[in-house]
Amino acid sequence: MLFNTISDFLSYGKTYGFSSRSLEVFASMLKKFAEHLQSFKIRSIREITYKHLLSFVISGNPSAHIKKHRIWSLRQFFQYLKNKKIIKENIAIKIPYPQINKKEPDSLTFKELKIIINYFISSTDSPTGMRNFIIVLFLIFMGLRITSILNICIQDIDLITSSLLVTEKGNRKRIIFLPQILCSFLYLYIKSLKRNLGPLFLSQQNKKISHRTVQHLFSQASGVLGIHICSRMFRHTAATHLNKIAGLDVTKFVLGHRRRESTKRYVHLNPDVYAEYMKRHPYMNLNFKENTNE
Repeated sequence: MLFNTISDFLSYGKTYGFSSRSLEVFASMLKKFAEHLQSFKIRSIREITYKHLLSFVISGNPSAHIKKHRIWSLRQFFQYLKNKKIIKENIAIKIPYPQINKKEPDSLTFKELKIIINYFISSTDSPTGMRNFIIVLFLIFMGLRITSILNICIQDIDLITSSLLVTEKGNRKRIIFLPQILCSFLYLYIKSLKRNLGPLFLSQQNKKISHRTVQHLFSQASGVLGIHICSRMFRHTAATHLNKIAGLDVTKFVLGHRRRESTKRYVHLNPDVYAEYMKRHPYMNLNFKENTNE
């Protein structure tokens, strides 16, 4: 019975506006939750207690990030049950999120970026290779979330104005402008697709490419190049370099952050800008000899 209710929740999530990535997390975590409860011989959803939820969250000695995914999935699922009046209270809301220590984001050096670009551009003679190369260009130049990139449709791109309609978390939409070099490759790629609608990036099975496929792609590249590659590193790197030339507000807009505090975590202090600021600081021009003679 619980599996059927989870299926109903996932169908509801599609209409509610959860991203495809969020639905993947819900499906994975709630399936494991249902399997975990089988050992307790629970006959009704109303028999599930806080202890049952907690035992699932900590089962298997998971990392803090996995615990967070489990708790988030349970909170959303039990809120759905409450809204449907299947239960009276969302007991999952009482489970605290684990403390995750924030670390300085990793970023790629210019040399590493050049090596990665050369690796992917060497395979652009095939449709799949060109697809992978353009995904990497979106990551390097724009720092977009991988989910946003994979959700791009052909009709979202306007090569005349060099603009892109991006769909962000929570189904938020915004328009950003693309560098000319990216538009040049996009023109060749879209022309080769011979269609004007639908997802920009398809798998060999003619379905929208998945997040897992991209992870596997980067894992292969990491093994060949000896460089740890993941989509988040590209985002950190793009943010850092963009902040050097455009400042925090522009970087915030391109990354799609709602708060400046989120953007600050992604950018590193640029010593060149800092040095120039110190040169122009008004106190740097004070004549201390004149002041001491007064």
